[in-house]
Amino acid sequence: MKKLETNKVYTGSCLEVLKTFPDESIDTCITSPPYWGLRDYGVDNQLGLEETPEEFISKLCDVFDEVNRVLRPHGSCWVNLGDSYCRTPNSQDKSGKTGITTHKYDYDFKHNKNYSSAYKQKSLVQIPSRFSIEMTNRGWILRNEIIWHKPSCLPASVQDRYTVNYEKMFFFTKNPKYYFKQQIEETKDLLQRNKRTVWSVNTASFKGAHFATYPPELLKSPIDATCPRFIDKVTKKPREIVIEKKSMERHELPKDSPNYRPARYVGKYSQGQRYAMYNEIGYDDGRDDDEFEPGVVLDPFFGSGTTAEVAMSQDKDWVGIELNKDYVKISDSRLEKPKIARKTREKSKQFWE
Repeated sequence: MKKLETNKVYTGSCLEVLKTFPDESIDTCITSPPYWGLRDYGVDNQLGLEETPEEFISKLCDVFDEVNRVLRPHGSCWVNLGDSYCRTPNSQDKSGKTGITTHKYDYDFKHNKNYSSAYKQKSLVQIPSRFSIEMTNRGWILRNEIIWHKPSCLPASVQDRYTVNYEKMFFFTKNPKYYFKQQIEETKDLLQRNKRTVWSVNTASFKGAHFATYPPELLKSPIDATCPRFIDKVTKKPREIVIEKKSMERHELPKDSPNYRPARYVGKYSQGQRYAMYNEIGYDDGRDDDEFEPGVVLDPFFGSGTTAEVAMSQDKDWVGIELNKDYVKISDSRLEKPKIARKTREKSKQFWE
């Protein structure tokens, strides 16, 4: 099987296109699949309009079976997926809305949901939970559930429940041992610590799509953490980056830290309170960058191209799959400037070397 061509969008069914990709050719997958029964994208055989939740989850996990095959042994998979409520037949969405405002379709959006007796009216369908369980049933390792908190969420007209202002993002790995660059965050008092699992990120919109795309800020940490900047051209193994951790007492902290104290603490605890300080050392293997190639990020539900934009900002390669040709046109236009910016950085680096 020939080498995978990167930095391009493949048009077609993600399941069928994935079947043409070589084994172990991708480092990280990050995507937001169509939510069940939410929107008509104007294309036949699309995911998301299945009659039952079970059928939707089964077909979606079939896609990620192929993702598992194309991931390298150190690979990871991130999936952002929202939920919906069980509705009565008379409240089904028959609005005719499609995913792009600049194009009109004759495709009539009449999604007839078929709930079994296990689903009660007004109850959450629990699509994300059912999906994550099925993924682990199929061999994936679920490392984290990220809570994407939306500070600027849309208001809801409901009066008998709370307004939902979050979605879930699942962090799966292919194997127990995988590539992960530790993510460090600062607290309000400038303390450093391992990044937590509740991320407050505002939603984002993109011209040409009538719905809110997932924001670039949401993808920066997952791509930085699990897609290596460098992959060995021969072994296809990631180049490990060195992050140094030091444990310090207050008098050892930088003097501009609000937690700095000039004298060593003496009291109940002999060593006083300790703080972690992290420093990204870089690569200490003594090898040249030319021995490596960029890591590759896959988005099988490419949409307007947010994943590629973030990947290129980190000088990583990407591959997208998109069923709707109109979205491919939108992403091509959107990614022109990021592609130019990346090439400019590469030329500048070559000049100084």
